[in-house]
Parts: sequence; structure tokens; C-alpha cells
Amino acid sequence: MRVRTGEPSDAAFIVEMARLASAVEGRPLPPADDPTLAQGLPPAPDTSVLALDHGGHPVGAAWWHFREPLLVVTPDGTPVPELVVAVTPAARGHGVGRCLLDALATRAAHHGYDRLALNVHIHNPAVRLYTRAGFVVEGKGRGPLGVAMVRPLR
Repeated sequence: MRVRTGEPSDAAFIVEMARLASAVEGRPLPPADDPTLAQGLPPAPDTSVLALDHGGHPVGAAWWHFREPLLVVTPDGTPVPELVVAVTPAARGHGVGRCLLDALATRAAHHGYDRLALNVHIHNPAVRLYTRAGFVVEGKGRGPLGVAMVRPLR
């Protein structure tokens, strides 16, 4: 698997990944033009990374953004970038998510950030992945069962 920085031509795939990332079990995916979905898209292509399969086709994406209200701030009030990650259903369970998390952490550190945050539903099986990747619970997240998790980058 190869990981590369996002490009403007990846916009449609990233929207699809945002739809997957915002899925709530048992409910349909939000439409691609959902305004809430748009709030969680990457602010620029270079804030995203894509995982490509052996044929060069994207199978997952991760990015950071700053969504209001902010999920986590540092003790001095600096916003912490919020991570979004999604993997196509067929590629799940093969290390794609971990590869994306690590690549995005490297990219965020290169941009000068010292931590990444994410919001996850407490019953989401991905919590195990996030914990293994160095994320720790920081506090309450979005939604009634949301948890904010943070990964230090340095």
C-alpha cells in the first residue's frame, strides 16, 4: 500500500470518505451535499492523505480540519486539529486505517502541530485502532456517546 498527499482531483473521493466517517450504525449515509458534512472536509488538499491499493486506486483517506465548536484546545487555548479517517469497507481490517493515522500524524507534525484530536462514538470498533495508534481519551466529544481522543505528535 502506498500513501500520498491529497490533491484537488481527490475531492469527490474525500467527500465519499467523509460520508463513511460520519456514518451512524443503522442509519443511511448523509448526502454528499449535506452542510454538516461540508464542515468536516479538509480545508486544503495538503491537509489530507490517501491510501492507495496495489493498482493505485484510493481505498481510504484521512485529514485534519478545525470544526466549530472546536473539539479540543491546548491549555493556552490553541485549537488542536481534528482528524477524520475513513477506509472503504472492502479494505478494512488490513492496516489501512493505521497507515493513514501514522501518515497524517507525520504530516501534521511537519505543519507544526504537536497533537491531533478526533471524535469517536464510544461503541465504534475503531476505538481499539485509535488506542493502539497512541490516542488517549481527553474528554467528552460530540454527540451523546462521543469521546474526544488526542494523540501527541512529539
